[in-house]
Amino acid sequence: MTIISSTVSSAARCLGSALLALALANPAAATPAVTPTAPDLGRTGRWLTDEQGRVVTVHGVNLVYKKPPYFPAAGGFGDGDAEFLADNGFNAVRLGFAWNAVEPRPGVYDDDYIEQIRQTQQLLARHGIHSLVDSHQDAFNESVGASWSGFPDWAVFPDGLPVQPNPGFPLVYFTSPAQNQTWANFWRDHPAPDGIGVQEHYAAMWAHVAQRFADQPYVLGYDLINEPWPGWDYPTCFPNGCPRFEGEVLAPFEAKAMNAVRGVDRRHLLFYEPALTNDFGTPDWMPNPTGDPDAGMSFHDYCLGRTDTCVTNGLTRAEADGAVGVLTEFGATRNAAKLTDLTGRYDDHMASWMFWSPAQNQTPDHPQEPPTGPDLIDPTIVRPYPRAVAGTPQQWQYDPMTGTFTLRYSTRRADTGRPFAPGARTEVYLPPGAYPDGYRVRSQGADVVSPPGARILQLVTTPGQDTVQVTVTRL
Repeated sequence: MTIISSTVSSAARCLGSALLALALANPAAATPAVTPTAPDLGRTGRWLTDEQGRVVTVHGVNLVYKKPPYFPAAGGFGDGDAEFLADNGFNAVRLGFAWNAVEPRPGVYDDDYIEQIRQTQQLLARHGIHSLVDSHQDAFNESVGASWSGFPDWAVFPDGLPVQPNPGFPLVYFTSPAQNQTWANFWRDHPAPDGIGVQEHYAAMWAHVAQRFADQPYVLGYDLINEPWPGWDYPTCFPNGCPRFEGEVLAPFEAKAMNAVRGVDRRHLLFYEPALTNDFGTPDWMPNPTGDPDAGMSFHDYCLGRTDTCVTNGLTRAEADGAVGVLTEFGATRNAAKLTDLTGRYDDHMASWMFWSPAQNQTPDHPQEPPTGPDLIDPTIVRPYPRAVAGTPQQWQYDPMTGTFTLRYSTRRADTGRPFAPGARTEVYLPPGAYPDGYRVRSQGADVVSPPGARILQLVTTPGQDTVQVTVTRL
């Protein structure tokens, strides 16, 4: 057993305060911009894995700027914000773009816009943050009741039906004839003004975007469509989900996008999404559209029933279809008790997640706020977690009241079941705010090799051990 006490002296705290003040005054000087060399994540079973075969967990945020010109830098997101996220333990961002801005006219692409999204991805990469590049929309387009135009005007076909009644997003999905007819025509692959189907345009758009990211490090993958809505079929999705829509309509559509991306990028993961109704807890029937072995399912948790229904549905369905499940949206609230409960339950499921900040909401009574680092997170969700495990996780938990964090893992690789090479490191993020006076580590089966008080606790398995048990407590 290894017992390590990591203390923080008052002098060190003063020095840390001085450095923080310097960082806030000059963010670029605080952390040198270094191009990362550890680039990609893959999957093994239900796990994300890195190039060493370690199991990686991501804690992330969404970064979707819904105001013209639809890219985060225009809203003020910069290097200091990326540094803030990394300092608070976030290693992933779901980076949204608007099809409306990528393809303003059928077959005409705005490469300057795509470059703006890529520059933000590269900025995040310099801070070791993976980007999940996300085609984002909410209720299609403003002309049919959306609060912003994620999808382009030229793809809107309401067939003359009225927008009203329109109570605003998200209730417009349930009330507006124009909204539902537009989705129905999208699923029917209605011809665009140039005679080519809107789905073919969408797939070609994805290929055009993906080729700009294909050689980039720290791209987690591509989230093919945000929260697809069934259109007029939505009443059939309650309470038992959308088996026909997801299997016969949505999966073939997302397969087109997956195949198009694979034509230009065979390196990064592809993330498909189930129907929007699953966000609220209906059963999930979404298959892996192409059976791609490097696929993930992006799912959301705004469950209206039991708190863990959405995450259980998503992880179970993804694993059954040979994909890794990642919870890419939850939150949209400042209720600290709820966020504590949710993130604790996600730990119980050993889930990777990305938070949706209320600052990004854009509804009739809540315009989007600037996408700064502090706006994108809530202090409640900053918590210890195993960022990379040289083995296979079995359990982790965190008690925010006492600061006690526990982790147990097998020392066997998730891919082969064999031991790691000597020296492989497990990394656990420990927020300074959770351990203001330092922490104590009790470890069975591994030695602590990081400096006292390190924000990233590093462990190396003791030779001959099959299981590692770690407990971190406040001093």
